Amino acid sequence: MIQGRCPICAKSYEIASIDDLPSFPFCSGRCRLIDLGRWADSTYTIPGPTVGRPQTTDPTDVSDEDSE
Repeated sequence: MIQGRCPICAKSYEIASIDDLPSFPFCSGRCRLIDLGRWADSTYTIPGPTVGRPQTTDPTDVSDEDSE
């Protein structure tokens, strides 16, 4: 028997196996999507040193070099 509490809404659940709750460790698909949204919005972050994003070249960017 697996007992737990949803990390989003704190609802308690008790299941026989993980297969009985497809959204494990969340109580529902709704709570699972809320958690995913928090990661996507950067509400959740993993601590560590700040790392700059790599520079990418934009093919639509017209620079002054082309005008000479």
